[in-house]
Amino acid sequence: MLQALWASLVATLYIYLRPMFKWIIRRVTGKCELLRIVYQYPNGAARTKYVEYSLKHSSHHELKRLVKETDTNIEAAVVLVMKTKFILPEVHSQFEHIFRQSLTQINGYVRLQHEVETVRQVKYSSENSDHEDKLMKLWNILTDGEKLTSRTCSQWSQIGFQGEDPQTDFRGMGQLGLDQLLYFSTKYTAEARSLLSKSHNQYFGYSFAIVGINLTELVYTLLKHGNLRTHYYNNKSSKPTIEDFHEVYCYVFFDFDTFWFNEKPKDIMEFGRIREKYRKKLVARLKEKDTVLIAEFQYKHDS
Repeated sequence: MLQALWASLVATLYIYLRPMFKWIIRRVTGKCELLRIVYQYPNGAARTKYVEYSLKHSSHHELKRLVKETDTNIEAAVVLVMKTKFILPEVHSQFEHIFRQSLTQINGYVRLQHEVETVRQVKYSSENSDHEDKLMKLWNILTDGEKLTSRTCSQWSQIGFQGEDPQTDFRGMGQLGLDQLLYFSTKYTAEARSLLSKSHNQYFGYSFAIVGINLTELVYTLLKHGNLRTHYYNNKSSKPTIEDFHEVYCYVFFDFDTFWFNEKPKDIMEFGRIREKYRKKLVARLKEKDTVLIAEFQYKHDS
């Protein structure tokens, strides 16, 4: 309790004293905070996170907006920052290129959050032919074309749905849950089928589709809370796409499967405890500045 209070006090003091520190350091070095970041940190998450922090806590309202809006004009923003901070291109020739890349990454992450949220909010509907086509494609890929006796039947449990109608299982993750299961099964069919086979294990088995949807919620939350910035700022110099988000999901699904079996759960009722343990492990890893979430099978597939 005392440690938490002390940390809160230090953070509060820093917020109030930060402008004074910035002014003193600028007077001593002759460089604004953004220039110092560009010179001090190498390409990747460390640099872009500091750029993001600097803009977020800027005293200029126009600069604060750059880390919040999805439609930022990158070129105009670079000009604005250099003009506001009195950064001369003939003196600091590398700043423009480096700052543009960091701002592109920051804006790309905000746009990705918005795009993923838009898909998540679309509820699965059996009356939507696109949804139904995707669901049947998922079934055919994972079962190698086995015939369903009917649209609602107990066969769905073979790929890890709870009831006779998968529609009821998507709930909070909506279309996003289906899209991610389908992406994994389509692009990495051998790996998805392998995990499905392992999920039928007599002792440590789990419901493949249900766990997949649950892991969609996990990666969605990590994206929403900003944890995945480390991965994308290290791995993407351009704006990440929703396919890049699905790639993180594939990594997490494969990695969680290994984690689950290593834990040797007594039964499926331990899922909540093990998922939380895995989440903490993943969050801790994403706090490491050089982290990139790409599995070996993903490297092989793209090479």
